[in-house]
Amino acid sequence: MKVLFVNPSLDEREYKNPVAQALFANAMPLGICYLAAILEQAGISVQVLDAAAEQMSHDEALQYIKDNNFDIIGISATTNAFFRAVTLAETIKRYAPSMPVILGGNHVTDLPAHAMTFDCFDYGVIGEAEGTILELLEVLDGKRKPGACKGIAYREDDHVIFNEYRPLIQDLDTIPFPARHLLKSVDVYHSLLTDVKYMPKLSVLANRGCPFKCIFCSSASMGKKYRVPSPEYHIAEIESMIERFGVREIFFVGSTFTVSRERTERFCDLLLEKNLNIAWTASTRVDVVDRALLKKMKDAGCWTVRLGIESGNDEVISFIRKGFTKERVTEVVNMCHEIGLHTKAFFIIGHLIDTKESIEDTINYALSLPLGDVTVQLNTPLPGTPQYEIAHLYGTFKDQGFSEFTFFEPVFVPKGLTTEYLVNKQKELYRRFYMKKSTIMQHLKKLKSPHARKNYLKGLGLFAYLTLTKGKDN
Repeated sequence: MKVLFVNPSLDEREYKNPVAQALFANAMPLGICYLAAILEQAGISVQVLDAAAEQMSHDEALQYIKDNNFDIIGISATTNAFFRAVTLAETIKRYAPSMPVILGGNHVTDLPAHAMTFDCFDYGVIGEAEGTILELLEVLDGKRKPGACKGIAYREDDHVIFNEYRPLIQDLDTIPFPARHLLKSVDVYHSLLTDVKYMPKLSVLANRGCPFKCIFCSSASMGKKYRVPSPEYHIAEIESMIERFGVREIFFVGSTFTVSRERTERFCDLLLEKNLNIAWTASTRVDVVDRALLKKMKDAGCWTVRLGIESGNDEVISFIRKGFTKERVTEVVNMCHEIGLHTKAFFIIGHLIDTKESIEDTINYALSLPLGDVTVQLNTPLPGTPQYEIAHLYGTFKDQGFSEFTFFEPVFVPKGLTTEYLVNKQKELYRRFYMKKSTIMQHLKKLKSPHARKNYLKGLGLFAYLTLTKGKDN
């Protein structure tokens, strides 16, 4: 049995889009790398293909499959990548109609009935796949009945059957480190253009699930229960990355790194004890940090913290259930600035109850803070989030097809606003923030190394796209 896990190609339009190019070559597809590690551990032949990062077309991905004679294909897809997964699966089925194609990832977990209407997928893995994949391969090998495999959807007599869900994995330390070595090269992952200190820089999964209740966030699609590997697990994983790939910087993927103060402090202590000399970045919330913890993180090598602020209007912040106020945001951002931590903030334009006035509040508030970077997305109600179920009550919501769920295309427009207004306000925030004297001065300090200068030159096209092009109503 020879298995291939694929992160599907972008389409031709996306490969020409500087935002898509930056995002999809930013981080390794850790989900399928975890599955590959489990198969390797079981002695099963497996490979991993990140067709998006390698800028392959679907036809080129198919040629790779032909050349290597795989028996089973697994495709991972979030909602915004689902249409790509469909295209790849259909391409495979035209070549080999009987080849089993498995779909995994957030979309089939959040909308299993929708995902399985596409008959190019023979099986869907719903929820965390690490506990399911070996049993599913036994099904495909004829050693287990499909109905005896929890956590899957499958076809039988032209009907789709949804099996019982599989419980969440409670002890993440039992999962082997992702099989990053099966990817073609670490060199195709270049990090976001202003968000790197050293290379190589690779991603590490910080946590699964989320204990908070933000209405726009899909972090809980793999289970609301917050679970995190032990500090010892993460330290061992980092040590293996340094040894195998020469990694000098890591970024933790996950929105709530510091939920457990005790665990965060233990992680920092181990980094200092082992003198790994690794730079790192992490995302957190303003209500689960304080000055002492931030200082300890910086002493242990953290140089950037990412904060989900989302809005500059307290009424909107309350509506989206962030659980804090602008006053606390201001306090923590100022702490980071005083400590010397680079701070990146995330904002959303077009919340369900956003108005012209609340969006102006967001822009002005973002400009008032001593931030180093911002990411500004258009509100995109994702399946599995509370706002997905109610978005149509607050405005116009294009929730079919999902090909425009990019966070930079206005699929949701609040009542009283237009697509053009949302896009132009997004670009205005980017433009005004990055043209601020204080922002420019922060980024000039980063230009000391040849690598940084090269990175910033590469980012000019992305900067122009984010700030200068105008939105059009549709």
